[in-house]
Amino acid sequence: MSRLTAQELERSARVLLRRHGPDAPVEARRQAESCVPGGQSHWVATWMLIAEICEELLAGPGAEAPVMHPAG
Repeated sequence: MSRLTAQELERSARVLLRRHGPDAPVEARRQAESCVPGGQSHWVATWMLIAEICEELLAGPGAEAPVMHPAG
């Protein structure tokens, strides 16, 4: 499996934003969920990263990053 670079992840997020607009993070998470039954955990992680990048791009420059709380 080849690893995606940060630039490739951002490019993927931007494409998703063009296609889905503000619903891009939701679509990325939907893609992640579709990988779960097949056990392709590397793709789940990739789609979740793309969702986070979409959210950051939607927030715009200077916006505070969301605080991530540990589950539990």
